[in-house]
Amino acid sequence: MLVAGCYAEDQAQPQYAGGAEEDDNGDLVEISPGVEVVADYDEPIFFSDGFYWANRGGVWYSSGWYRGGWTRADRVPEHVRGISNPERFAHYRPAGYAPHAPVHGGTVSHAQYHASHPVGGSVHVRAAVRGGGHHR
Repeated sequence: MLVAGCYAEDQAQPQYAGGAEEDDNGDLVEISPGVEVVADYDEPIFFSDGFYWANRGGVWYSSGWYRGGWTRADRVPEHVRGISNPERFAHYRPAGYAPHAPVHGGTVSHAQYHASHPVGGSVHVRAAVRGGGHHR
């Protein structure tokens, strides 16, 4: 389903300032091949194809960062658009996932933390990444 695009900035979510030392410790966990979700987050935010995706009221939005900069999406990948009941992934914590204390030193240190603290079983966890920018 293609939706006509218009810009819609989500003022409810804080903007990410993006300093090298900043890291708000968002974890991504895989929910299906090619699709991850921000773990244990207040709303379901998915990551796929280099972008974050949020479904709000049946409308998909994309952003290069999960904490702001949302734009109504014209083209949503089928594997994202096909997520059944996306709202069920709010506060998603798969079996084996354990939240951790804040990691200082930015996203590089956060990624190193996950590399040295793997989760057992089939759960794939990694630090949230900067996406590709605006997708329309």
